[in-house]
Amino acid sequence: MKKQNYSKEDLLTRWEIRREVQNIMGKYSQSYCIKQEGALGQFWSRRDDICLGLNNGWYVGQEAVLGYYAAIDAETALASRLIAARFPEKLAGKTEEELFGVGQISYRPIDTQVVEVADDLQSAKGLWVVRGLVEWVTTAGPVSFWDFSYWAVDFILEDGAWKILHMLDLHEIDKRQGLGLTDAEPALPEDPAFAEMASVTYPAPTVPCVLRETYRADRAFTPSPRLPEPYRTLDETFSYGMEGGAWNG
Repeated sequence: MKKQNYSKEDLLTRWEIRREVQNIMGKYSQSYCIKQEGALGQFWSRRDDICLGLNNGWYVGQEAVLGYYAAIDAETALASRLIAARFPEKLAGKTEEELFGVGQISYRPIDTQVVEVADDLQSAKGLWVVRGLVEWVTTAGPVSFWDFSYWAVDFILEDGAWKILHMLDLHEIDKRQGLGLTDAEPALPEDPAFAEMASVTYPAPTVPCVLRETYRADRAFTPSPRLPEPYRTLDETFSYGMEGGAWNG
């Protein structure tokens, strides 16, 4: 597209939209950090065709997307209860609310944002890189992992507020800390106090498929998701949704 000659008023409006969508993703990241993943649904559109793409497939529609976040919330609650039981001398007297998320970290900060706002000001697109770490409670107890991911998002203006319509959350590196990126991950000895973590399950994706394989030495070259480009309307550009094909460049 040719460079647009925007008025000062138009430039201010577009800057405000960029700030708004960047703030949405900052709040999204913060929700992970404080172990409030169950609240992530607030950032999404109410449309029936929303979709969330993970490495192993697509969660399509309100029930599927919100069900995925609810599963994270349930895992956090179980892990919190087991941590509290394992370390009563440190956590005695804490309420259930105070204990929620104890011993767990989902630090997923974002950077290198690229944001484009549609000419009609009704949608926007953004791509971010996550460089984080997580502390999952496993059957071996708390274990730390590196988490390098891509967040690619289509936003729409809905009833005067900006909301997520499509999102890709694709892990590039999901590796236990203390190991090289190409090292095998030997099994850790299980702790009977955390045996119940084996019962954790997540709802299967609505559309199971491989959107991205995490890094390994023999993985074929896998480009990052396609960068946002200047565009006029959401119907005239590529999508980060299920039909968009934008997850590999």
